[in-house]
Amino acid sequence: MGITQVLILLLHPIAALLVIREFARQRNWRKLSISLKGSERAAELENHEVQGERLFRLVLIVITIAFAAKVVHALILGEEFELGLLMPGHFHGWVGLLGLVLMTYLWSLGRKTSANKRAGESFAKVKQLHGRLSDVMMGLIVIHAFLGFLYLIQLIG
Repeated sequence: MGITQVLILLLHPIAALLVIREFARQRNWRKLSISLKGSERAAELENHEVQGERLFRLVLIVITIAFAAKVVHALILGEEFELGLLMPGHFHGWVGLLGLVLMTYLWSLGRKTSANKRAGESFAKVKQLHGRLSDVMMGLIVIHAFLGFLYLIQLIG
């Protein structure tokens, strides 16, 4: 495998590692929210919401990079482009799509929590579900990254 192919294949995992770091940082809000008060807490909450929106967009970009890398890699190998190239052919890819569904749900729960709070409605249950889902997702992200590492070794090796 040539250096160009390896670099193309590494685009997705490198971008994904950056997004995982941001996801972990985003989860720090749970610790901060307990200790902060007043305007400092409000500012950090607003930052959490802004970063959540940004993180969701970054996840979409990382997934797009994965599909693009797969297509470009196949084209370099001389394969013809067909829609089948966009279908995951391994467990890591399918789990990534599940992760997208969960991330979309997490994002919508965060938006719903914020909207309910601003409207003066009850938001505790949605907020709690949002936090618990982020905990579950962190575990799934670690498993997904490990599976991706194994898949990458298989591709490159």
